[in-house]
Amino acid sequence: MNFIWDIVLQAAQDDLESEKLFFKPAESFSPYYEHAFKSINQRHVDDKDIEINPLYRFSPIFEYLLHPDVKDLIFVDQKNFIQHYFDLVTHILAEIDLCHGMTRREFYIRKIRREVLDGIFGDIAREGMKQLKRDKQLAVAEELLCVMEAGSSVHSFCHITKQIFEGCIIYQSRAHPQKLYVYIGKERDDQLKKQWRMIRETFLPLDIEVRDFWANHFGIMGIDETMKIDGIAIF
Repeated sequence: MNFIWDIVLQAAQDDLESEKLFFKPAESFSPYYEHAFKSINQRHVDDKDIEINPLYRFSPIFEYLLHPDVKDLIFVDQKNFIQHYFDLVTHILAEIDLCHGMTRREFYIRKIRREVLDGIFGDIAREGMKQLKRDKQLAVAEELLCVMEAGSSVHSFCHITKQIFEGCIIYQSRAHPQKLYVYIGKERDDQLKKQWRMIRETFLPLDIEVRDFWANHFGIMGIDETMKIDGIAIF
């Protein structure tokens, strides 16, 4: 983890969105690294205040503003402004970094993720999305893009359900193909209920009925794992 784009990505993995980070010019740093962590082998972002070496790649941008004669003489009464200006510019540079090599499709996926979190797809989708980690949020956004391109389908619903609830089992009724039975395999709680409601309301085609089973599977004759006493859901 060295460059600012790398720090932003790792922070997201550590549940710190980029807007929560505050970049500062480091007082002491190595000329060979952009980050200024205490350990060069640091793998996680555990503090919102991030010190970096501003001259590693962006000397033409920052060398005047951070020069001692400018910072301590000309702008001596505006140090708070300099700190926030530096943070703002570094965030812009980080976003530019992150867009390098990005395909149009990846751009659309990130845009959809942000729109869901902003409530454009409705409150249910927003609340459900907030319960997911960033990688799962991107998976939801990618599946939404597929729905926009090809239309709503059972395949999209099943695909995203299996990504969010790993290990779940989805059955389709032979007698009534428009009915699905989803065994989630987890104890029901508020967080999971919001995720499930988001998937159901956002991806389930209007002509499909679904019934969910949480911790207990419904019994299937001949399948011993589903016929355990006190472990069978009422069908």
